[in-house]
Amino acid sequence: MAKKNTRNRREVKAQQKRQQQMMWIGVGIVAITLVIGLVFLINRTSSVAVAFPDIHGMSFTGDGGQLRVATHTGIVGYQNGNWSKPDLPVNDYMGYSGTENGFFSSGHPGAGSRLVNPIGLVESRDHGANITTINFSGETDFHVMGAAYYGETIYVLNPAPNSLLSAGLHYSLDSGQTWEQSAAEGLIEPPMQIAVHPSEASVLALATRGGVFLSNDFGATFTRISDANIVTSVAFDPDGERLLFGFDSLFSYALSDGQITSLAVSPDIDADQAILYIALNPLDDALAFATSDRDIFYSPDEGQSWEQIATDGMSN
Repeated sequence: MAKKNTRNRREVKAQQKRQQQMMWIGVGIVAITLVIGLVFLINRTSSVAVAFPDIHGMSFTGDGGQLRVATHTGIVGYQNGNWSKPDLPVNDYMGYSGTENGFFSSGHPGAGSRLVNPIGLVESRDHGANITTINFSGETDFHVMGAAYYGETIYVLNPAPNSLLSAGLHYSLDSGQTWEQSAAEGLIEPPMQIAVHPSEASVLALATRGGVFLSNDFGATFTRISDANIVTSVAFDPDGERLLFGFDSLFSYALSDGQITSLAVSPDIDADQAILYIALNPLDDALAFATSDRDIFYSPDEGQSWEQIATDGMSN
């Protein structure tokens, strides 16, 4: 009888132990569920509403982590599905040209800025945290300009003579310290946008109403590489192997053999819109473009699929 009672007590203790273990397992599951829900909630609420009164350029940061968009009211960022407003000087960055660590730009000072209007040619080497004036402060607002993603090469279309440059196309190989003028022979239409090869200073492309024009000699001569149709946007891939351009859809030009192909999938845009800016990620297959209606489309996979991340000047 004593052995039976002992066995019963053991069975009761074992059952109580199992019940206790199940209780702690349940508590653990609840805790994990709460943490996952909290993380999801944080991710859903970390994106801020962003307005785009105007878009003046876009690029990916050198680490590939964030898409930066230059607007009339400063720079905003898009990363991991969320929009943000970085704590940066707020200026109207016209002619914004992204680089590995920042950008070159022109434009106008924002409220509270100590920059002179127009700001001339400025540079940031820390993604916009600090702005350095290079030249032409108070003189020129370069709306059409381009810079190499790597290095110190800049091309500008000077709209009118200033203290240093005559009107026309000019380039600098030392971040704007010294300049040379490009003859631009063969260019039959004024450029609407300039793209500079990421590492070869002599190579640039221009988007015009008469197609895409390419130069391999610092802009001395240009050759049309596309059909004679309007092109409103042009950008080199940071890997230097291709050029993307477009108006109502996107095309790729291979620098190795001159072959032009359309992207596999291009999102539908309104008939009265045009693609104004293209950005390509330096580390993966992500790319993005902005339209004249201030819509922004993002693709993580080389244009195989697209997500609209801004509509009519407002973040989605």
